[in-house]
Amino acid sequence: MDAGSPQFLWRRLGDAQGNPLYTYDADQSGRSSCYDACAREFPPYSADAHARAFGDWSIIVRADRLRQWAYQGKPLYRYSGKDPIGEPQGARFQLIESPSWHDPASDVYAPKRPWRRAAYTPERTLLMPTSVQLDMLGVANGVTFVETASHRTVYAVPASHRLSDDWQPLPAAALAGPVGEFSVITRKDDGTRQWAYQGEALYTYAGDYAPGDANGIFTGDRSIQAALAYRNFIPPGVTIGDYRGRGPLMTTSKGQSLYFVARFHEVYGGREAPGAYSISYNEIKAQGTIACREDCTVSWRPIMAPANARACGFWELIDRPEGKQWAYKGSPIYSYIGDKAPGQIEGNNRYVVVFGGVNGEVAYADAGGDPKDPSPRLGKIDMSAAVGSKPGEDSLYVAGEGFTGAQTDKDYTFIPDKDAKSQDQSRDGRARRGLGDHGAGFYWHIVSLF
Repeated sequence: MDAGSPQFLWRRLGDAQGNPLYTYDADQSGRSSCYDACAREFPPYSADAHARAFGDWSIIVRADRLRQWAYQGKPLYRYSGKDPIGEPQGARFQLIESPSWHDPASDVYAPKRPWRRAAYTPERTLLMPTSVQLDMLGVANGVTFVETASHRTVYAVPASHRLSDDWQPLPAAALAGPVGEFSVITRKDDGTRQWAYQGEALYTYAGDYAPGDANGIFTGDRSIQAALAYRNFIPPGVTIGDYRGRGPLMTTSKGQSLYFVARFHEVYGGREAPGAYSISYNEIKAQGTIACREDCTVSWRPIMAPANARACGFWELIDRPEGKQWAYKGSPIYSYIGDKAPGQIEGNNRYVVVFGGVNGEVAYADAGGDPKDPSPRLGKIDMSAAVGSKPGEDSLYVAGEGFTGAQTDKDYTFIPDKDAKSQDQSRDGRARRGLGDHGAGFYWHIVSLF
């Protein structure tokens, strides 16, 4: 499970640096029982003097007088040891799946028992009818209500608004009554009962063909929006738009598509295989901005954050020589100089491939340019940066072969020209399968909303 980015793993709670937070099974609601040695290993997640409780978030005062954040009554803690920044590793190597793998609050993902990853679970406290449930919908940029039976997106529309037959009212049963911020309205045209949320009528859309579709928000009527329980933060100057032939894209306010860059991994089935562009939060966070520095930023323009920006939700801040750059789900994001019109994705699937010599130097590099577009600059990349290491391991791996674990006594052999072949010897002269036909490097891809 560490090879991808399952949506449920994005439900874990973390601090501003992306480090996970934990809960302690021995704690009672609203009260901490972790002190002394326990608190040194799991420091309380403290609230400053000006912090105020809101929603599911409360502040408890510990016996040592420290103010500590709690979520849904559970005190929150950091971990003082070495801890993966994002999703856990190792589950994919087991032959039989455990239901606990699909619970972000499972103790499987904690450093030790009886601790658990703190998970974002608004469905536990939000009152709603049984005909709807919550789902994280990246296209709508929030936690969205969906129809329980079909998992189709639910939309909120002003009650007085008249819609075409493409819109189906979300029906309320004859005996249904108000639940939380949900109410029941009677339609004037046919007298049927319909659910409303915060005073707006709720509908599903015939143009949504599968769970996760939110095509209704792109029909051109701005009064129609996905019914959100909670809206996610998005930085100023970043938006989500729909482009004919492209679908929803994360772009700048001017329509320039946004990209992330990641080390290349060989994928069975090629890059068109399902999940082929997924990358673990651990790895992308550890990579930082190493893939694009110096003159690389001429072609790939970092999306910079103002000096007073703060991390929020899926968005973090990462240091660059020029200042702070926005990172989405751990990935620093960029626009591409070759995109000349809104919705273009000329930067998609571009790459940088490098081959190294016997001393680890870059012996050959291909920045992936073509005659039609500006040639991407290589920037400051060496073989150590391109090859990297698997999070949690000290040994090197060859990016072209995935996480197979390259031996430190192997060379980064290379193909200097089209007639060259892989070298089959190591530094000690013994015959060994060469690595020259794989290389290492980075690829660029549009930011995924799914």
